[in-house]
Order: sequence, then C-alpha cells, then structure tokens
Amino acid sequence: MGTMKSMTYPEQNGAALHYPAAALAFASELIHLWVLPGQLVAAMLPGIFFFVVAIGQGLLAVNLLLDPGRWILRFGTLLNVFVIFVWASTRVVSVPELFAPVRMPVEGLDLVATAAEAALVVLLVRLRRFLPPRKRRRRRGAWRDSRKKGVS
Repeated sequence: MGTMKSMTYPEQNGAALHYPAAALAFASELIHLWVLPGQLVAAMLPGIFFFVVAIGQGLLAVNLLLDPGRWILRFGTLLNVFVIFVWASTRVVSVPELFAPVRMPVEGLDLVATAAEAALVVLLVRLRRFLPPRKRRRRRGAWRDSRKKGVS
C-alpha cells in the first residue's frame, strides 16, 4: 500500500522559496538604486521609472519575507514581467530621445538585473502554486433562499 503525503508538505516547500525570492527582489532593487543617479542625470522620465521599480521591488522583497498573500505574488509577477518587457523592448526598438532615436546597449548590470527578475518571476509563480485554494463567495439568489425555506 502506498504512503499518503501530508497536506502540510507543500506549505513547507513553499516557505523555503520565500527567502531566495526575497533575495532576488532585494538584488534587483539594489541594482535599480545603483543606476538611479545616472538615469536621473541623463533624463527625468527613465530616472522616475527606475525609482518606481526600485520601490516596488523593495516592497515586494519585504512582503516576501513576511508571508505574502495572493495579491503580493500577483503584483510581483506583473511588475517583473513588465520590467523585463520594457528592458527587452528598449534593446530591440529604438527609444525616442530629444533629437534622434537611440537603441540602448546591453550592459552587464542590466543583464544581471533582468536575469534576477526572470528568476524571480519563476519563483513567484511557483510560490503561488503553494497557496491554499481561494474560498469563493457564493452568490445568494432568490431561488436559493426559497429552496432553503422549502418553497418550490
């Protein structure tokens, strides 16, 4: 006869993923903060983008350490997919500058940040699988109330 697995096993395994995910989010935040002064000097809009991404990554990292819920995992996944998309699109398509369009070069630091964000997306999706199923609210209609009262 086979052995039954405990229902708490996925929670223990999922808890082990919180720390690497938080470390990746902190690493991404530090990289964005590191390049922030140069981006603010070059142009205000990319600097603001880097600042907002750094704040989002920091909040994500702290929440990953403090037992995240479904909402924070969804936020982290969307944030990192969006940042990866922006990074990839600015490397493939020319970005309009003041006088002429410029294609951004691929450098070491942004490649490390993007790799950390891609790994973070994978970990966040895996963490979401370990969450208990969401309880659905049932809508109470008139027909359900009448069935409970015994009225047909």
